[in-house]
Amino acid sequence: MDRKAKWAALILALLPAGGMCIEDVPTLAGECEACHGPAGVSTETDVPPLAGKSVTWLREMLDQFHNYERHCTTTTYRHGDRARTPTSMCGIANSLSDEDKQALAEYFANAVPNAVGE
Repeated sequence: MDRKAKWAALILALLPAGGMCIEDVPTLAGECEACHGPAGVSTETDVPPLAGKSVTWLREMLDQFHNYERHCTTTTYRHGDRARTPTSMCGIANSLSDEDKQALAEYFANAVPNAVGE
């Protein structure tokens, strides 16, 4: 995928109305991986890992951020083209459709927690 296509996919992921198509989950997951690490395996002490968590837990966390029920500190992306760009989980969760949140929860629940760095 060329640079323009990646940026287009990223912009679509951040649009509040509609989110991305479920078949674009790996692209959408790339947005999460910019902070939570490749395959959701975080190496950051202040960013929790997503890989291998239950679908229920992951979806609940996304819904809580969406509803501002969890504290939403401003942080920066840690990896990729947008490193150091300010963001918050509440803003990210509010850009996702219900289908996107469910698809992401299933995607990361099926990720192997120790898949990176083996």
